[in-house]
Amino acid sequence: MKFKNIYKANSLASKTGILFLLLFTSVILHLMLVVFLIVLFDGNGLHIIQKPDLSNQLCVDYLKLVQLFTSVGLFVTPILLYAHLTGFKLKFISLKMREILTTILIMIFFTPFIALLLEWNMNILFPEWLLFFDKNSDTIVMAFLKMETVYDFFYTLLVIAVVPAIGEELIFRGYLQQSMERYFKSAHIAILVAALFFSFIHLELKAIIPRFVLGGLIGYLYYWSGSLWLPILAHFVNNAQAVVFSYSPFGFEGRAYFMLSESKVDPIIAVVSFFSTILLTYVLYKKLHLKKVSKRGLM
Repeated sequence: MKFKNIYKANSLASKTGILFLLLFTSVILHLMLVVFLIVLFDGNGLHIIQKPDLSNQLCVDYLKLVQLFTSVGLFVTPILLYAHLTGFKLKFISLKMREILTTILIMIFFTPFIALLLEWNMNILFPEWLLFFDKNSDTIVMAFLKMETVYDFFYTLLVIAVVPAIGEELIFRGYLQQSMERYFKSAHIAILVAALFFSFIHLELKAIIPRFVLGGLIGYLYYWSGSLWLPILAHFVNNAQAVVFSYSPFGFEGRAYFMLSESKVDPIIAVVSFFSTILLTYVLYKKLHLKKVSKRGLM
């Protein structure tokens, strides 16, 4: 295409400026677009989202739409445009079915241990001035997870699981982790830096530790596989669990998120979760390592 790789030869500082410009412009344009669409289909829609009533399902649906467009505008569009303009490689390499299934199992077994870390994290007494910056999104998330129809379920899955998994992994693993690895000349430091940014960007101190651990695990999945599809899948499974188990046919009716964030976790289950995750992760690592070795042998 006409603009493909036109900034490939630019300096790192110039490319960083281009990325920030794309981020800013993309967010503004996506917000303008979603407001236009809401007003176009509902003349009273803008008033509804300006004074949100989370007991009103129409208001919640509009807020989901704003969240959807904001996520795409912040995470997806700018990094894809950046990659196109600068020749940055995002590494979308195909996966084998056994790698997909093992990753799904890892994320499912990892959930109780992450829930225990969340429980510990929430018991930490942070200074009040730090908590001032803490974004309390529990109320909105609970409203999002109240689903009565199949339409609600797939809409919520798109907003909470699909788009964040694609967008956040494009930024944090696809761009940031790769860039930090080149800068520090160390994959392990790059994984830790990306995990830190991944954790802090959510602006929720009471969940900063489990998000950091989760970001580290996903970072290693990307490092071992060399494919962005694997962290996207892992991120999707992690987020999708709350949506799936909050869907009313399963009997929880929006309470799964609350149960994961507030309920006491059995330490024995958490220990089993931890060692099961270690075992499955090792199995996946060996499979991916052998795959890399066989590829090198064919070269």
